[in-house]
Amino acid sequence: MIRELRIRNLALIESLTFEFGRGFTVFTGETGAGKSILIGAIGLLLGERASAESIRSGCNEAEVGGIFEVDLSAEPFRSLLEKLSITADDNQLIIRRRLSAGDRSRIHVNETPLSLAALRRIGDLLIDLHGQHEHQSLLNEQTHHEVIDRLEGVKPLRRIYDAAWRSFAEARRALDRHDADTRLLNEKREMLEFQLHELDQAHLKSGEEEELEAELKLLSSSAQRMTAVSGILELIGSSTAASLDKQVASVRRHLEQLARYDPSARPWIDDVENAQRIFSELEAFCSSYLSTNGERADPTRIEKINARLARIQRLKKKYSATIEGLIDKEQSLRGDLASLDNSGIERRELEKTFTDAQTACVLAGKKLGEARQAAVRTFDRTITVMMERLGFKGGGWRTRFAPLDAPSEQGCETLRFFVRTNPGEAELPLAATASGGEISRLMLAVKTVLSRSDYVPVLIFDEIDSGIGGIVAGAVGDALRELSLTHQVLCISHLHQIASLADRQVKVYKKQSGGRTVTCVEELSNEQRVNEIARMLGGDSKIALEHARELLGKGKKG
Repeated sequence: MIRELRIRNLALIESLTFEFGRGFTVFTGETGAGKSILIGAIGLLLGERASAESIRSGCNEAEVGGIFEVDLSAEPFRSLLEKLSITADDNQLIIRRRLSAGDRSRIHVNETPLSLAALRRIGDLLIDLHGQHEHQSLLNEQTHHEVIDRLEGVKPLRRIYDAAWRSFAEARRALDRHDADTRLLNEKREMLEFQLHELDQAHLKSGEEEELEAELKLLSSSAQRMTAVSGILELIGSSTAASLDKQVASVRRHLEQLARYDPSARPWIDDVENAQRIFSELEAFCSSYLSTNGERADPTRIEKINARLARIQRLKKKYSATIEGLIDKEQSLRGDLASLDNSGIERRELEKTFTDAQTACVLAGKKLGEARQAAVRTFDRTITVMMERLGFKGGGWRTRFAPLDAPSEQGCETLRFFVRTNPGEAELPLAATASGGEISRLMLAVKTVLSRSDYVPVLIFDEIDSGIGGIVAGAVGDALRELSLTHQVLCISHLHQIASLADRQVKVYKKQSGGRTVTCVEELSNEQRVNEIARMLGGDSKIALEHARELLGKGKKG
């Protein structure tokens, strides 16, 4: 429900805050007082188009805000808020819309900025606004399936169809993806085969590049390494001077002689022995290294390594990949070409899945269509009876079906509401009904029949009393009151028959403030309602006041 409405600088409204209640609220007042401005402000919160001309004269911007209580357990609403990344943990939506003279509209829902289209999607689930307004869900033929599918006996079959449709749609997408991928791969087959051949012939191995670079480094440093080894051997085993080994042996003998007289020198003997052994092993290593690697590096091997590294570098640059990435690409190319070779088998499997899903979807759609046909017979008849009650003598309502060539998300047929408002006239699509008052009463008839299954919680009726009076006006008031048992109902009315049946009555009036005209609203007490209804009856005479009290008394009893 809508709990609060705030308006600033909109048309004749300078600043206004109004709290709404549950049940049936009627707005009354003189013609031109500004009742439609209130409804228009609510329409702006639902995503209706705005005009800079609606901004109060002398102001640069206007703002409309509303606080709504929402039912997050309702699936359509919860899913929509999740898609729009809007949180409403306290079951409350705060909608703000600001209009500027530059015709720019800024919209926020719970502090989340939204587009006008997104606001309209939220508004579709919050309020149905009937009259000369664009925000009427039943005038959108896309919603007609949803109306019928909430009827007794149809809803379970719609759930079954939805599941079958999702499977069918996914199978169709899988088949389309396969065909698109196959076409693309076939167009690139020659290139794929060339790339695979190129990588396959390269015989790439993980870590190969590092191994080749290490070997090339050794081969390229052959002369430097041999010079270093020869120098070590010359120092260790020189024949022109006392060898390093002999010098160490001489040091050891002197240490042994010293240790005979001073035991503190003994640990050094062990260290010298270790050094002597190390030099001996080093000499053996260098001699072996020289004999094994002493030959000059093979230039042919160096050339081969350089050529191999250059080939690897070209491939890495060409495919913008490491050597491991090249190996992975080779495997991927093998997989793509294998998929092409096996595409016929895969397509037959996907085609079978698609055919089975299509058959199941068509069968579910047929059963859904039969349930719809059965349900609308009662639905159409009940709406026609309700239309008669609301002043459409000789009128009628009919739901028409037209089969589709293939299943759609809504079923296997189109569904449209047609209406005849006067005897002898042709049935026309609901959206083609011209009169705002007639549309409002038609919506009232439909909403009354759907009251228990309708998920839109707030209904607003503007101009519903246009062209009616007497018994019909009373019937309209009774229907609005009945509907308010399951919905929050707001109505603009000039008729006392309707106003007297409301739970709350709000007077809209104009006054002068600061030399300018402003629109104000006031919720009326019981005695104030008597005076207002007496005015609606045509005067404030004693008879009119007594009649007003009588009407209000009957309304309370009803």
